[in-house]
Amino acid sequence: MNNLILALLLFANVCHGQTLTYDQTQDINVASNYSNGDTLSIYTLKDGSEIKLGSELKFGTPLNTNRLFSRLWWGEYSISKAILLGPPLQLEDVYTGEKVIVTAIKVYHTKLTKKSPLQIYLFVQNPTAPALARNRTIGDLEMAIETKEVINPNAAMTREQAIIKLKEAKDLVDLGMMSQVEFDELKSKLTPIIIKKE
Repeated sequence: MNNLILALLLFANVCHGQTLTYDQTQDINVASNYSNGDTLSIYTLKDGSEIKLGSELKFGTPLNTNRLFSRLWWGEYSISKAILLGPPLQLEDVYTGEKVIVTAIKVYHTKLTKKSPLQIYLFVQNPTAPALARNRTIGDLEMAIETKEVINPNAAMTREQAIIKLKEAKDLVDLGMMSQVEFDELKSKLTPIIIKKE
């Protein structure tokens, strides 16, 4: 009976995927337990926000001046396909602003060894696109967000954003458009973000 329960728990973990944080992807001891293409159900970004199956993301603007996205590709692309088929087909800047839904979260090692950090690849779909043109791949999610090729609408507020919001609120208090009580409530919410040590 115990073996049956253990088998069911293992099966559930495989079927529902796993969770991983950015810090864990950079820890070789953790990363070495993963193979290229392993699937996750939840990934926690460097900023603390989560990406889950079904999360919505938005394409930003290409990093390159040639109007091609560096980390956004047509279809469901992977390292193994790169070896067989060559480099991925990059999306053009006409896809700036496109909203997509996460359909799979995969891990890939940064080098051809398990003793290297992991990168997160997302398979996403544009549900409004024609069926044969819905699939896209986001390679190296953290870098895609950092370079603003991908925008996470659920991203955690940065220290700079919190300071700007608090200053704007102070101006509203001075103009009589916000009460001191409302300002104090906002200040108590934003203070941990502003004084957070990085």
